[in-house]
Amino acid sequence: MDVEPVWVEGYYEVLALHRMLFECKFDDLDSTYAGSPFIAAIQHRLADSLEAADPGQGWREWRKAEAHSHRVEAVRVHLAGSGKWWQDSGPEERAKYVRDLLAPLRLTEGLLAELTAIENPMTATSDSNDGGPTETTGDG
Repeated sequence: MDVEPVWVEGYYEVLALHRMLFECKFDDLDSTYAGSPFIAAIQHRLADSLEAADPGQGWREWRKAEAHSHRVEAVRVHLAGSGKWWQDSGPEERAKYVRDLLAPLRLTEGLLAELTAIENPMTATSDSNDGGPTETTGDG
């Protein structure tokens, strides 16, 4: 289905739309839209446009995910509680989802690796534990 292009005109309209999408995404990371590849693509195009209109280091620095520690921490918490679908996802699927969640921010390979390695403590299993909580009594 073809649709007519939508024009967002001027720096301030682009900036307003960018801000709204970015803020709304982090209001509810569990929303279907937060990790949407379509929304992420739009966010990247908006940020690219802002970066092109205002050359220099400002937008380039702003887009570094590491500069948004509270957003990255929110994604960590979200991923840790994401359940079985996250545990069953492969590395490529996890990387794509993390990039979409943090769009239009740019992640270093190190941060991407750290976030994609997050396991849900309630579903992760190990040889010494059935995946449930453990108790220590202190009885020595």
